Amino acid sequence: MTFRLLNIPVHIQPAFWIFLLFFTNIYRDPSIESVILGCVFTFSLLVHEFGHALTAVHFGARPTITLEAFGGNAQYNGYGISPKQRFFITLNGPLFESLLIFIPYFLLQSGIFAHHHYIQYTLYVTMRLNILWCLLNLIPLAPLDGGQMARYLLERKWGPKGHKASIILGLVSAAVITPYLFYLGYFFFGMLLVIFALQHVQTLLQTKKSSGENNHSSQYLRGVEAIQSNDLENAKAILKKLLKCKDKKIKHSATESLAEVYYQQNQSQKSYDLLLKTDHQALSKGKCLLCKLAYERKNYELVSKYSLEIYNIDPSYEIAVLNSKTYASLNQPRLAGGWLETASKFEGISRENIQGLLHHQTYDVVRDQDAFRQYAEKL
Repeated sequence: MTFRLLNIPVHIQPAFWIFLLFFTNIYRDPSIESVILGCVFTFSLLVHEFGHALTAVHFGARPTITLEAFGGNAQYNGYGISPKQRFFITLNGPLFESLLIFIPYFLLQSGIFAHHHYIQYTLYVTMRLNILWCLLNLIPLAPLDGGQMARYLLERKWGPKGHKASIILGLVSAAVITPYLFYLGYFFFGMLLVIFALQHVQTLLQTKKSSGENNHSSQYLRGVEAIQSNDLENAKAILKKLLKCKDKKIKHSATESLAEVYYQQNQSQKSYDLLLKTDHQALSKGKCLLCKLAYERKNYELVSKYSLEIYNIDPSYEIAVLNSKTYASLNQPRLAGGWLETASKFEGISRENIQGLLHHQTYDVVRDQDAFRQYAEKL
């Protein structure tokens, strides 16, 4: 169902009508009172959302109102709307709704409709429903209006920390108010607060995770800057702390950088041990260093395992030669010759370079084998 009121589009989704059937209990009690409750509830939601929408129009936005299951919302284009204006847009929803508290109250007090049962009932239901909804909506728990306004005020006072404070305030409010609502028998509203509180918990966990990730990232950058400025001892201290980081990406980057620092300081065994015990699949440049150190320690099986990967990471003459010598040491002449042929194709590598390499003692095992000799003759 769609219509325009005060030149503002209003959409009422089918889910709202289904929700209204259960909220008013009209499917069990098709009485006039149930119909009145449904009309009052719908009218009250519209008044509340028009409070938001008309204020948004005042600030130059083009709002749209939607009534859906469990309530409604006024959406608007936020371009050009300041945080302060958003605050007033949010505030005016409950303010408009408060009219539906005071007007029925004064009419009931006047006694004008004392002998008109259904009018009297409409006024009473309007006042009670809006008192309850207005109070609930001012609870500092997002996405309720109170939660949005609390976030604005706390962020204005404490900056980014204010967002976290608003989340905690919402959780505390939900913990205090929800049991009381259940005690009074307002099970629907109680469950609504439980849902919102769970959303707050999820947001808080995401905020902590994001904060931790940002902190670890900044620490890693400090470590890299320390390496670049040749402050290696400070770099090691920073990177060692990050080895315990839960963020795997940061942890592996720190591992590679720390291994490189050890290598620069001629502590190759520390570098090797560090890289060897980490997850090899997560390494990038560090895998090349690991294989270089593994070759020096005659761990040829490890180098052969990652020979193609390290060449893809660093397609250089040095890596091609490292792979060739590894396979020669493993007595695999075809692969030793193939990698040597790859090394010979790099620019700046002369025939003399390759011939000198062929006389290296590493190739003694494979030099006279036919599979290797075929490559050697071509080179």
